[in-house]
Amino acid sequence: MRNWPIVIIGALVTTGTGLAAATADGVYFTRTELMFLAPTSTANPNALRTQSEDLIITAGLVAKRVTGPDAPTKFASPDVTLVGLGMREGWSLRVPDIGGQWASNFATQRLFLDVVAPSEQAVQQQQRAIIDEVTHELDALQREWGVDPVNTVSVIAAPESTVIHYVDGNRSRALAMTALLGLGATVAVVVLREYVARRGRDDIH
Repeated sequence: MRNWPIVIIGALVTTGTGLAAATADGVYFTRTELMFLAPTSTANPNALRTQSEDLIITAGLVAKRVTGPDAPTKFASPDVTLVGLGMREGWSLRVPDIGGQWASNFATQRLFLDVVAPSEQAVQQQQRAIIDEVTHELDALQREWGVDPVNTVSVIAAPESTVIHYVDGNRSRALAMTALLGLGATVAVVVLREYVARRGRDDIH
């Protein structure tokens, strides 16, 4: 009873947070796979089947030119998405790293382009802009290297990977977790306040 102000404040904050979580709008998300293809030839007529360390390196260089000089964030799994990280707007471009904690392993000549935004139109616009920039940087890189046109590497977006998804949270779980966290925080503050008060009384006596 002595701590009723804390309880009321905790209840109000928990209720407000719960309502915000329950009424929050979802986001739109897409993961586009950009495939780097070797030039076709009589020996390699199918560009999709041609695997090369040079192609993987090229994909990494193009990604670095698009994203900038900052070191890429290393995730525990290449399947991690921006939505899973809690982002509601933004994009990322990276070569999937299937290595462990201590070493990287880039085994595919693909780039993962993740885009998340509040609207489907915004996702489409950002997606097209980054794909165009990747194509431009690849062409510029090969011109700088003096690659003969017959040997140029190309890049395509995997058609099935350009689908845009609407992602919405589970409102009942959000309310339950908010209530649990709010209750735990309120109880912790009350217990701490009682502990401090008791120590104060003990020091006086």
